[in-house]
Amino acid sequence: MSLLKHPVINILFISFMSAIYSFIFIFTAGHMEFISILSHSRTLNSGFWNGWSDFLKAGNMKYIGYLIIGLTIVIIVFILVKRLKDYDEYQVSILAKSLFVAGFLSIIMIPFLMIMLLSDPAYSTETIFLFATIQWLGVLVSYLFFVVRS
Repeated sequence: MSLLKHPVINILFISFMSAIYSFIFIFTAGHMEFISILSHSRTLNSGFWNGWSDFLKAGNMKYIGYLIIGLTIVIIVFILVKRLKDYDEYQVSILAKSLFVAGFLSIIMIPFLMIMLLSDPAYSTETIFLFATIQWLGVLVSYLFFVVRS
C-alpha cells in the first residue's frame, strides 16, 4: 500500500484503467458486430432492460466513455493542483479500502456472470456492460470525492 502514498501512482492507475474502459465503450458504440450480439429489444417484460438494450444499440456507450475521460481529467487536475506531497496513512487507508471494495465486487461478479452466461445468455452482454459502467463510474466518483475533500 505504500505505492498509494504517491499521487503520481494514483494518476497513472486511474488514467490507465479509464483509458481501457473508455476505449472499450467508445470503440464498441455503434459497432456492427457488437450490435449483433445484443438481445433483441422487447424480449423481456422489463422496461429497464429493454431501455438499456436500446441505449446500447443506439451507440450511446460512447457518451459514457467520454464521461469517464472527463471525470479522469478532473481527478488528475485536482490531484495536480492540490497534492504535491505524498498522502498520509489515513488517506492511503481510505484509498486502499475503496480500491479493495471495487476489486472485491469485480471478483465476486465473475461467478455470477458465468452462471448467467451458462443459464441464459440473453441480456448477458447488456448486464456485463451495465456492471462495468456502474463499477468504474463508482470508482471515479468516489475517487473524485476523495480528491476534492483531501
